[in-house]
Amino acid sequence: MSISHKSWLMFSAAVLLTPGAAFAQSAEPFPSSADAEADNDGLEEIVVTAQQRGENLQKAAVPLSVVTGEELLKSGIIGVETLQKSVPALQVANGATGNFIFIRGVGSFSISPTSDPAVAFNYDGVYIGRSGSTTGALFDLERVEVLKGPQGTLYGRNATAGAINILPAQPRLGETSGYASASYGNYDTVNLEGAVNVAAGDNAGLRLSGIYSSHDGYLSDGSSSDETYGLRGQLKVELDPRLTVRIGADYAHQGGTTTGATYIGRFAFNPTAGAFVFTPSNLPVSEGLYTPAAQAFRRTGAAGTLAGRFNDPLGFPQSVDTDIYGVTAHIDYETSLGTISLIPSWRHSRRDILSTGAGQAVGNIAEADQTSVEARLVSPSGGTLDYIIGGYYFSENINDDVHNTSGTQASFQSTQTTTRSPSAYGRLTLHATDALRLTGGIRYTHDKKTYTNASRTLQLACLIPAASGGCPNVALLPYTQTFEEQPVRPTVLGVAGGIPIANGGVVRRVDSTATGQFSEGKVTYRAAVEFDVAPRSMLYASFETGYRAGGFNTDSPYGPETITAYTIGSKNRFFDNRLQLNIEAFYWKYNDQQLSFLGINSVGAVALLTRNIGRSEAKGVEVEALAQVTPTTLLRSNIQYVDSKYNSFTYVTPARPYTGCATTPSATPTGAPFTVNCAGFPLFNAPKWTVNLGAQQSFAVGDKLELVFDADTQYRSSRYTNFTLTAQDLQGPTWTSNAQVSLIGDDGRWTISAFVRNIENNRYQTFATQTPGSNLYVSLNAQPRTFGARLSTKF
Repeated sequence: MSISHKSWLMFSAAVLLTPGAAFAQSAEPFPSSADAEADNDGLEEIVVTAQQRGENLQKAAVPLSVVTGEELLKSGIIGVETLQKSVPALQVANGATGNFIFIRGVGSFSISPTSDPAVAFNYDGVYIGRSGSTTGALFDLERVEVLKGPQGTLYGRNATAGAINILPAQPRLGETSGYASASYGNYDTVNLEGAVNVAAGDNAGLRLSGIYSSHDGYLSDGSSSDETYGLRGQLKVELDPRLTVRIGADYAHQGGTTTGATYIGRFAFNPTAGAFVFTPSNLPVSEGLYTPAAQAFRRTGAAGTLAGRFNDPLGFPQSVDTDIYGVTAHIDYETSLGTISLIPSWRHSRRDILSTGAGQAVGNIAEADQTSVEARLVSPSGGTLDYIIGGYYFSENINDDVHNTSGTQASFQSTQTTTRSPSAYGRLTLHATDALRLTGGIRYTHDKKTYTNASRTLQLACLIPAASGGCPNVALLPYTQTFEEQPVRPTVLGVAGGIPIANGGVVRRVDSTATGQFSEGKVTYRAAVEFDVAPRSMLYASFETGYRAGGFNTDSPYGPETITAYTIGSKNRFFDNRLQLNIEAFYWKYNDQQLSFLGINSVGAVALLTRNIGRSEAKGVEVEALAQVTPTTLLRSNIQYVDSKYNSFTYVTPARPYTGCATTPSATPTGAPFTVNCAGFPLFNAPKWTVNLGAQQSFAVGDKLELVFDADTQYRSSRYTNFTLTAQDLQGPTWTSNAQVSLIGDDGRWTISAFVRNIENNRYQTFATQTPGSNLYVSLNAQPRTFGARLSTKF
């Protein structure tokens, strides 16, 4: 039986009202900051700025998860892909070309330069336009804030699924301090992180921080190795009691072999049965693509045909060479009307990647320049009316060069895109009573994009029928970075211009060009109500809309994506600040949802594509509980339930697809193009159940030492890891657990820890993809079991 979203929300409201009412009589007021510091037996109070003003996390009436800098360091979280083990709503696959970030089933399977991410990534208050430009960001942090649902009425660019706010530790005025951490583990893993804060008088501070992280390959062929390092410098000066200026510069580099993949198997269409047949590889997920066993499987195919030659051994090792840097200023001036903030920023990234993660040779050289400036006025707190008024301007220029070969096809694409996006936003909060607050927010965005693409594709065909022996010895098209390096380059397009080559082959050329402009304005808005049921218990509800701009493909444009989101929540602290219980119920409804993926365009070339696929919905509940059972015992749990479905999900492809969805051929001899209908399937990367459990126990050892045991585990139910929705895309239920023991001395000035992560060595699938043309299926998998020791000190 289906349940309407109105019925769902009424049911959720009834559930959420119950705990607030049940504990209202015993609840006590929130303690002040001083009280919180003095109350060592209670839970920690965390201050967040997700709504542009400092407030207690328990008073922030938004769906929000927070991971502190101390938790990041302790958990070994140094990349966005590892952040998901602390945030149930977040799913991240670390692809060879960047991070595929999803929140509750909404995200992207590619980092196409022509599409915007569904999840906004904000570093130190600055929106980062490309998810591949997030390397090296997670060190020396105050905290990470993960907001769930549409964002845009408060800062930065629009986002439909949520936002990840990375907030570095700021310089401390008039203070000299710092910390250092070093760890070593299996896979020759080295992690170094540290920061030093230098006083520059009583009103200024300089903070320098850095990170170095490296490990050998996680796969048997040596791939999935990494060498990343980053530096950050910040200067903060209080020029007078009302004016503060902070200037920051950062640099990050990523090297290594990028994320490696393993063959799941291969598929082939059986004309007699009218269906695809899948043959598993029977290789372990740790195999990689370059081992003799993997190369032998790659070469199995239709003997004596061009298809058999297509799968010759891979000819080059993969690598990544990425540099990212930027400069940002934060200028804050306090007036009687509120704090005026100005945030200008410039960032640059250059990515040079050679990858076989999709089972074929793919190279990508991309450079992106972005500038942005944001100005806002935030009213003082404590009045009857709080307001935030702001303006934002974002400019981005991208030059993207993709060159790939599958053996029978070599494609060279050069793309230039520009984005200009001014916007204005505002939010008002009326304190109707001491307990009741009403909020309204609105934003207007105008996105203007230009796009130019030039594509040259070489296609290898066999002139000898299979019945006559085919072309088993024809030379395949080699991988090269440029079209001019190819040994055979027809000057005449199409079949007529094909150049015969030895052993029955012919090389043909297909060129295409595309240009376009996109210009559209959009209004999004938010309405919310908050009510303090008791001093420590709050209820909130919100209605919000979101928007993600349209753009271009090599063959056609695509339109904007929109979302309507309903949220009901409750945040509570009970039993003298020792028990925290937060509950959130949500209903998200998407229209014209965008899907970005690696596919075949209308001219037969492999390309990064974005399509509007239809409508979807996700509804569910997330429950978070923290319990300070004793002064030395802390229990943690976070449970999320998501019921998601594509109400309509159709797309057209020029080649017969291997998919778990209904496929309808056209009335042509080959059946092409094919219409695919995936309505009724759940959203990608959206497990129905996610359960996080954790415990921490401390013991005093003498008068000056403390021994701390920490363990956590995460369960995720089945979920699809790619849009083709085949049985190979379905990852079954998974458990992953971690443990750590630490000896702390000298009032926390030094710590020695031993840790193990992914105790089960569960290398579950994070992403699966098909290789266009070769019928190979590959998967990316989670990191293996790792263990090691860490030494930390602070001063």
